[in-house]
Amino acid sequence: MSADYRELFDPELVPTLRRLGERPMGAGADAAVDPDDRVARQAVWQSLVGLGALAWADPDAGAHRPEPLPELVELAELMGESLLQSPYPDTVLAAELLATAEADSPAAREVRVAIAAGRCAVAVAPRTDGRTDPAVPDPVTVDDDRIHGVRRFVAFAADCDLLLVPAPGPAGTELRLVPRDQPGVRLRRHDDTGRGDLYRVDLDGAATLPGGCWHGSRYAEAIGRARLRHAAYLLGGARGAVELTTARLRSRSAFGQPLARNQALSFRLAALTARRHAVLALVRRAARADGPTPLGDPAYADPVLAGAQALMLAAELARETAAEAVHLHGAYGLTEASDAQLYFRRAVVDAGWWGTPAQLRRTAADALIRRATADAGGSGAVGG
Repeated sequence: MSADYRELFDPELVPTLRRLGERPMGAGADAAVDPDDRVARQAVWQSLVGLGALAWADPDAGAHRPEPLPELVELAELMGESLLQSPYPDTVLAAELLATAEADSPAAREVRVAIAAGRCAVAVAPRTDGRTDPAVPDPVTVDDDRIHGVRRFVAFAADCDLLLVPAPGPAGTELRLVPRDQPGVRLRRHDDTGRGDLYRVDLDGAATLPGGCWHGSRYAEAIGRARLRHAAYLLGGARGAVELTTARLRSRSAFGQPLARNQALSFRLAALTARRHAVLALVRRAARADGPTPLGDPAYADPVLAGAQALMLAAELARETAAEAVHLHGAYGLTEASDAQLYFRRAVVDAGWWGTPAQLRRTAADALIRRATADAGGSGAVGG
């Protein structure tokens, strides 16, 4: 991990980064972005670009695979600790999907070059509602390269240049790039629990980018790697919540000593920290195994299985840690002045972002069944 990334997420800047992108409570769908907030978010984006966080997306970079997953996992952890809301994660996924599309094209190449240069941000839009498994995107109606349909909970749609709309097709998942700024695209912001930048997108005869339709032959694997990165993001948030709570306990006293010296409270935070290290070890090992030299265990070399398992564990831990942070902050943790409630609200939204517990368990079970079937076939065994 570049030391420059750590400088960007300096502890003195983290309290400011936590608040970027949120709106006042009850602001509603028409709440405007605060001008200072927008400037700050653009500055963070340009800093990430300047540090090379998207350079791997350049098709001429000569990388042996679409993106350096271990480094991006560590970067996601730093983003999670600061609760940074940004179009960066979706843009990373879009760049990977374009790179692994079955048939490359001048349009895909041009978009990847623009992403690498920081000139293009992309929002990925697979859902029609909150029950949709993003690994199994909902259909859209396509008529003469015009898209009709609805996509909900699209992150940072108003800040992005393109929408990447996955949908089922005759030969598997199809990927379509839709310019956001056109009459056929209408946005309405969700006033969600996390008070972030999620949008409903109505596609009413929206034109696709010329040449911007591909068969995403490795869509499931790309979603698996996105889940690994998101697991790291959630684990970063868990670390941030524990550190915030530890500082709070050190600053408050009872019976003549800081609350941090109370063993019952300290042990609860220590248990959460131990679990976080265990899940983070799984995430990092899976990320390293994703390259051309797996670590020997097929479970780690399979991004679909590893992503589902890691995210399932990280999401549960993120929710529990954030709830504990609010509890240990006392009544103050429920107030707007405390960032403990911010970690909790973000955990509620982010924990299910790339799949509910039931969806992740189903994905993991299907991957294990496929693996067992393949092993049985390879060994000549009959039955289970």
